[in-house]
Amino acid sequence: MQAFPNPEVDKMATLCQESMKGGLEMGKPADLLWKSEPRTLLKHQIYRKYLYCWMGKICQRFTAASIVDAFAGPGVYVDGPDGSSVVTAKAFLEHARLERFNYLSLFCVEKRPDRREHLVSVMAEQRRSPKLKIEIMPAGGIEEHFVDLDRRVHGAGPRTPTLWILDPFDISSVPFDLVKACLARPYDEVLITWFSDELYRFCEHEPKHAAIDRHFGHSEWRKALEVTGEAPRKEALLGAYRLGLESLDHIKTEAISISSKNAHARYSIVFATHSDKGLQCFNQAKWSIDPHRGKSVNEKAVSQDSLFDFEPDLGPLRQKLAALAGHAHTFESLAAATIRNGFKETHLRTVLSEMAADGTAIREHPLDAKSPWPPGSLIRFYAPDVDSEVPLSSPASAP
Repeated sequence: MQAFPNPEVDKMATLCQESMKGGLEMGKPADLLWKSEPRTLLKHQIYRKYLYCWMGKICQRFTAASIVDAFAGPGVYVDGPDGSSVVTAKAFLEHARLERFNYLSLFCVEKRPDRREHLVSVMAEQRRSPKLKIEIMPAGGIEEHFVDLDRRVHGAGPRTPTLWILDPFDISSVPFDLVKACLARPYDEVLITWFSDELYRFCEHEPKHAAIDRHFGHSEWRKALEVTGEAPRKEALLGAYRLGLESLDHIKTEAISISSKNAHARYSIVFATHSDKGLQCFNQAKWSIDPHRGKSVNEKAVSQDSLFDFEPDLGPLRQKLAALAGHAHTFESLAAATIRNGFKETHLRTVLSEMAADGTAIREHPLDAKSPWPPGSLIRFYAPDVDSEVPLSSPASAP
């Protein structure tokens, strides 16, 4: 099958090995299997919710798609929960629309031979479907397999959708060049486990700065060192990382943070895509995990359902809409900006109805409609409750 040229893949062949050397290596479990943690379950909940939406859109529209689990592990935790490859396979096999799906290839990459062999045995026990092809690569890291994987997942053409799941043990395993290469095709997306805690601890240690530069793809992250306080600095570091991703052509990002023991982020799940539809899926996932703000969740919440009873905080969205006073916008343009700001279309409809009730949003067209905000409607804004205009922009670049 013909491989389609990708300059980023060629660059990866020479840069990735060097990027993985030294730097920010952290503690890794030494045993074949290890215990899960509450944050692990939260991370997999986010995966499941995103995958359900992604598969529902992609696997019906495209004849073939791929998912690469780049740090697959042994397939199961010692205390029973499924590993990420099993979570992904079950998301497909148990999907309500499976009968309508086309073909999905799941590639699993695991560096340690013993864990790779265990993963083989675990995946062999999973339910089978002719629509799901599972391939476990020979033992080796993503840096060794990337060029071959890119050729195979895009063998049918460069527009074949591929989701790369990058869930490593340490920061050095995901240099920016790797992420950039994963996003080189127009229908590629990435889910990245991003280590907020470790970056916060290491960011003032100058010998680590070169490794952090490789991870961010630039040195602008150092501006975050001017920010004081753990939570604000972690937020500044995350914003700098997202800005680096968004500097790539047509890339949009979102993120949700997972905290443990205290209210500060332990790590984040960063999502990057070329598509507003991808953002729609991720926004649905993060708001289902954090119905109040769609930004973070504490691992203590895993067994505390009452923490999920909050009403969504739509104040920031209303502020941005109120800043449009004196202007009219189509519903579609407002919906696109809403999604890029990390909210859902249902949030937009709620806020527009609230603003209509107090006279600050009026539907100019059509005059008659069966629903308040139908497709194609034109909405004019009046008398905002903010003092200055705040433009609709992505959260990573908003003031």
